[in-house]
Amino acid sequence: AVLKAEPAAVFKFPLAPLGCSGLGSALLAAGSGLQGGSASPHLPLELHLRGKLDPGPPEPGGKAKKGRRSRTVFTELQLMGLEKRFEKQKYLSTPDRIDLAESLGLSQLQVKTWYQNRRMKWKKIV
Repeated sequence: AVLKAEPAAVFKFPLAPLGCSGLGSALLAAGSGLQGGSASPHLPLELHLRGKLDPGPPEPGGKAKKGRRSRTVFTELQLMGLEKRFEKQKYLSTPDRIDLAESLGLSQLQVKTWYQNRRMKWKKIV
């Protein structure tokens, strides 16, 4: 006997976050493996992640949410400049951050975030 579930019944089960199942990387690598007419109780990957990555259309009468910023991919030149400056200076003042950001073609926020992450990596090593 083949059981057919209504499409609405699929959404009644809570979904585990991708990172919790241990299969997150496998699912991401599989790409379209969750699409189609599978009998899986989980949403296709695009639908599962849509609320986290795509802000969608703004709600009428509500404030529009800003979408999550995509991950910055630094060029080799930018990384070399950041690393070289980090060797000399572990903390940047605001004017130094502005100068470094302009010289490397980055925003101040990108430089600030990179420095925060780099300091955490440095503290783990030391």
